[in-house]
Amino acid sequence: MVNLIPKSPLNSMEPIKVGSIVLSEITSANMSTIQPFKNKTKTVSKELKKKFNLELPSDGKSSVVKGNTIMWIGMGQYLFVGNKVDNISAAITDQSDAWTVVELVGVGSSDVMDRLCPVDVRLMEPGDVIRSLLGHMATIVRKTDLGFELMVFRSFSKTLVHEIEGSMKSIAAQNKLKGL
Repeated sequence: MVNLIPKSPLNSMEPIKVGSIVLSEITSANMSTIQPFKNKTKTVSKELKKKFNLELPSDGKSSVVKGNTIMWIGMGQYLFVGNKVDNISAAITDQSDAWTVVELVGVGSSDVMDRLCPVDVRLMEPGDVIRSLLGHMATIVRKTDLGFELMVFRSFSKTLVHEIEGSMKSIAAQNKLKGL
């Protein structure tokens, strides 16, 4: 029998540092979409509260408790990252190997996002979530205390890194010209 070895989407890439900005891969164990059954949103929220001390967030928001994150990703859709979710009043789909997740942090991370994302991410507060574009890729953007968590479909992994790294280098070069 063949023994398959799981690999992260970016093959556990080393963090990329350009100036004060750092791009690194986030590898997480479990990711699941949660779509509450009809008229069961409040029930699902109570079930998640009982199991994980998390409730379904309001539109455009996320919550983090003890290594578990739940975020709104569209009308009636939520993404749960952390422990395995089961036995709740919702359709649950395992997304563990479907997404590439990276973290973009440091002074200037908003400048990088300005070049790639049509939304003014500077208006976002920690915990805010949007679905937008990053270059030409559909992306989930979550604002963190230190910068941004970015999620794209796994097939866009290398393109994501290429786009962000190019923007990081451009920002660093401009700052160098300005004497910053």
